Amino acid sequence: MAFPENVIADAWELVEGKCECSNSAHQHPEGRCNKRLLADKRGQIGWGGWDACPADGNPAHNTLTNCQIFCWDCLARK
Repeated sequence: MAFPENVIADAWELVEGKCECSNSAHQHPEGRCNKRLLADKRGQIGWGGWDACPADGNPAHNTLTNCQIFCWDCLARK
């Protein structure tokens, strides 16, 4: 089950349109990716592209607390 659109919109607002990946293996300079994303680029690969993914890896848990916003670079390395 995918995240409801309202959950994704709320998650997007919480992260202020920036990638929230904090995977230490990615060696983000500030501890978090923080790449600026474009709202209309959801599901698109390339600059500004992003998607929502479950923090716990289980897409059935489609709550705001489990919804993370990641850029495509971080999603590809996840």
